[in-house]
Amino acid sequence: MFDLKCKRKGCVYNKNSNCTAKQVEVKKDTGCKTYMPSNEAEVGEVEKIGQPPIRKDIHVDCEANCIFNDNCTCTANGITVRTCDNTACPDCCTYMPK
Repeated sequence: MFDLKCKRKGCVYNKNSNCTAKQVEVKKDTGCKTYMPSNEAEVGEVEKIGQPPIRKDIHVDCEANCIFNDNCTCTANGITVRTCDNTACPDCCTYMPK
């Protein structure tokens, strides 16, 4: 995977709308298992313009019944994780049901 964008503010891995996690896991319901709340004040990451990808190779484990899921590995060129309310886990917006 080349590109992983995150619109979820308040996650320790969200840096300028790029996910910096070493590995990402997407649940069966498309929720991001890797999401981890930040102790820092929320600075409105969703308002920032996404920067070029930080890394060229990001591994995403996926449990969702999605056309990009190949033996629990996401094969999409990139995914976007969207902002949810503060009580819910962020979701993969690239999900396309099989």
